[in-house]
Amino acid sequence: MKKYIRFSGLAVMYLGVILLIVGYAFSWTDSNAFIISAVALVVLGVAWHVYLLKKESKY
Repeated sequence: MKKYIRFSGLAVMYLGVILLIVGYAFSWTDSNAFIISAVALVVLGVAWHVYLLKKESKY
């Protein structure tokens, strides 16, 4: 289970990207809350992934 935690940031980022794609495909772009939440997932996923990479690094 521990080896999969390092990929959790990427999973959150991909979830945000999929939400953005599905939102635009189904024209759910009328609400800013949906777009902001999907973009927030992407940004948080990237930040979490970078944090885990730095924590794992020896330098």
